[in-house]
Amino acid sequence: MEPYRYEFADADLEALARVISDLFPEQTLFVQRAADDGSPELAVQWVAMRFGATARRITLTVRFARSAFARYLAQPPRVRGRSFAVLRAYVEAALGSLEEQYANGDAVPREIDVDLADEFA
Repeated sequence: MEPYRYEFADADLEALARVISDLFPEQTLFVQRAADDGSPELAVQWVAMRFGATARRITLTVRFARSAFARYLAQPPRVRGRSFAVLRAYVEAALGSLEEQYANGDAVPREIDVDLADEFA
């Protein structure tokens, strides 16, 4: 059994989930969604144990601008590494922000959004 669960109809979006999966604890769920405007979204749902005395379910949603995602798909697979690095950096920054909020005694939100546009592809 895999330590992570992936629910995707789109293999390209699943590949992006796998790029960031090691940033999350086991039993994390990665799900494909679509925004109201049809833009692709990658939702990451996990139970965070380190942000307080009790476990908290947190959802991080990565939203890709349609134009940037279309450019990403148009790239040959061998040159998608830059997009992978950008995605990973933004998700790491979001997780770091959560840890900083907790360290400062601030409430950690249950829902976090990461919006990627031209910097992605």
